[in-house]
Amino acid sequence: MTSYVCPILALLRGLFSSRQSIRERHLHFATKGVILTIIPKPVSVKGDFMSTTIIDIAQQLNLSKSTVSKALNGYSDISAETRELVLRKAAELGYQPSSAALNLSRGRTDKIGLFLNTSINYVIDYLSGIISGAVRQANQLGKHLVLYTITDNDPAYLLQICRGREIDGVILFSTHYDSDLTSTMLRDNFPFVVMGRRILDERISYVVPDYYDGVYRSTQYLMNQGHRRIGFMTRPELETANDEHLNGYLDALADAGLAVDDDLIVETRLEPNSGVEPTRKLLALPNRPTAILAFHDLLAVDAIRVIHEHGLHVPNDIAVMGFDGLSAGLISSPRISTVQQPFEQIGRRVIEIVNMQIENQETSPIQETVPVELVIREST
Repeated sequence: MTSYVCPILALLRGLFSSRQSIRERHLHFATKGVILTIIPKPVSVKGDFMSTTIIDIAQQLNLSKSTVSKALNGYSDISAETRELVLRKAAELGYQPSSAALNLSRGRTDKIGLFLNTSINYVIDYLSGIISGAVRQANQLGKHLVLYTITDNDPAYLLQICRGREIDGVILFSTHYDSDLTSTMLRDNFPFVVMGRRILDERISYVVPDYYDGVYRSTQYLMNQGHRRIGFMTRPELETANDEHLNGYLDALADAGLAVDDDLIVETRLEPNSGVEPTRKLLALPNRPTAILAFHDLLAVDAIRVIHEHGLHVPNDIAVMGFDGLSAGLISSPRISTVQQPFEQIGRRVIEIVNMQIENQETSPIQETVPVELVIREST
């Protein structure tokens, strides 16, 4: 099976490192962003169907173009004899109807949209895994995956695309979730699924990795290693009303009979070097932690760098653990223990779910939590 990861990885790196030049080259596709279409491999068909048209069939049979068109589309005012004659000649010439015409006749585009916000600091290998799985599944279903890149979180623009029926369904990253947008899409009965965020609205389909279980087991593992003071880098308070990462950490401590020390919980966003100051804050405590758990691998990379700068050793002095299972954790020294998200599986599943909505195979919302895997390496 051909791997999509490497070309997609290169594509995404190009998108997020040279946005302006790509936008200039592809501006004719969209007024507010870049659209990249990933098209399934065409099925091999005998005959030179690319050059065979209704006009060719009409000329060979000495019939009018409209008669041939009606015969091919099963109009009742065409005799069975003429229809059989046209169908036989079409098969002989290897004629294939235009996919655009077929889609127009059935009100479909066979395109599923996935929106990427270029103002968000995505992690490239995270995206490549998700998109690789989505492309594979779309290919199997005969669908096109259309990647829309936008420069801001603009629900009105996303709604414009959906209402314009440029696509049959859409995959929303958690960063694009907007209650007004999804309420409108529900009202319009437009197929969509949210990825990476648990939605409390039971009408909305989503696929989310098991953040809670991943952090719970990570904390449990560190405690089993003898750690009792475990620092935790969590998201800012405004983002943690239903933060499963933090809840997993707190519940693991409670189940072990350990009191929560608020000084060990530090907030940070996922931005370049955003794990540096939180780590320095933890190391400055009178009773510093013996382990640090971060909600993202890149924060763990920052933590290891700061720990080394303080002349301390990982993991002998302080153990470090991340989350997501990114390639950065493999090239870090030491390599980072983490929680592996099944990126390709998530990408496949969101395509399956939105396609079931498109094909009316599933009318009830599907809300799935995907298991994650604890990966132990040298940092713990």
